[in-house]
Amino acid sequence: MNDYCKLMEQIGVPKELESRVLSAARRQAAPRTASKRSGRLLRGAVCAACALALVLGTVHLAPRKGAALEYTFGLTAYAAETGETVLPNANGALALTSGTGIASEEAGHYTGCLFQVTGEGIETVSLSVDRGGLYRSETRTGLTDEEVRRLFQQQERGELVCDVYGEDEDSPMNAEVMTALGASVTEHFDPEVRYGFWVPEYEAGPDEDLKQAAWDSIDTFDGAKLTVTVTFADGREQSKTYTLSTGRLRVEYSEDGRRTMLPQLAGDKESFVYGIYAASETESRWLRWPVQDSRTVSLGNPYGTVNGRTHSGIDIPAVQGAVILAAADGTVTEVGIDAERGNYLVLDHGDGLETVYAACRDVTVEEGDTVKAGGMIAAVGSTGMSTGPHLHFEVRQDGQAQNPVAYFDSAIRDTLTAE
Repeated sequence: MNDYCKLMEQIGVPKELESRVLSAARRQAAPRTASKRSGRLLRGAVCAACALALVLGTVHLAPRKGAALEYTFGLTAYAAETGETVLPNANGALALTSGTGIASEEAGHYTGCLFQVTGEGIETVSLSVDRGGLYRSETRTGLTDEEVRRLFQQQERGELVCDVYGEDEDSPMNAEVMTALGASVTEHFDPEVRYGFWVPEYEAGPDEDLKQAAWDSIDTFDGAKLTVTVTFADGREQSKTYTLSTGRLRVEYSEDGRRTMLPQLAGDKESFVYGIYAASETESRWLRWPVQDSRTVSLGNPYGTVNGRTHSGIDIPAVQGAVILAAADGTVTEVGIDAERGNYLVLDHGDGLETVYAACRDVTVEEGDTVKAGGMIAAVGSTGMSTGPHLHFEVRQDGQAQNPVAYFDSAIRDTLTAE
């Protein structure tokens, strides 16, 4: 059966994060213009580039003189369509979109959502998910006819599933080979190994929308926990747990061609990819929603650069005078008024995180005040360069504007509407 689509999405990331990356595994996926595969398999139930964004593993020297290397690990994306890896967003969260995979009633749904464990000094890796399952994915190139025949035999025995393809009938064949691992696996670390999310049971009748069936399958992981544990060469063990949520990830295009996925915030006529949004339970920082009685984000002036104009935050329409709330505990570092932002204030939340509230009717706090998350700090207005009452809301990390949507957890994102 033909692929549903060929969306090639990637996550653009803040430039300041590049310094955090020690290494990123990059493997170029082989071209795929012709395919030989079992007729009962559906390849690419929903095809889009897999983009998983998390903090990459690094190695750094311990501060004490003479101390040994201190190892850490992380996850990085593997985009199966392009062979590229993707860096994290500033809040340590990941956006994982349905990529090229395989689905069948016999084998389940291999979603194509691929990631790799990264870091130095890793000896073993253990992965577990508390619903659905995991699988291992590898690309084999330059296969002979005999090797292809053996792959299909293994597939018939239920040992793996594969998608065999090549440039033309006379060229050597390549294959994407996928092996189900169940809900957990522990194995020797291989930096080239890719893992993906697998749903053991997949049902899609002949008259059913297969794309919707694939999305329903991905929803298996809504609310799931992914735990990754590694052991290092020095005998230490480190573990991280990620909370998963699923939905429509809006794709934003900047003028330089970079694409950013905004979690679960797509309008009916906007480009989006369906996938999994995940966040580290220990590394991500979450904000409260800053406007009382409004859960709408304006699409007329989205975050990012559009038509040469950069918008460093999001606009939240609300009635004149609606209560503006502190998104987190913090200190008021600036209160002012200017022609562009109107009445505004800035809160410092520590560790380089700041929030900005602009276009306010009035501000009810003063510089130096300490505020609590959820406390009133201003009222919605239409001051500065505004065409109607709204809050202009920004998030800054180390002085750099970030996509504010990435700082709201799934409980908030699920309630948002875009107009």
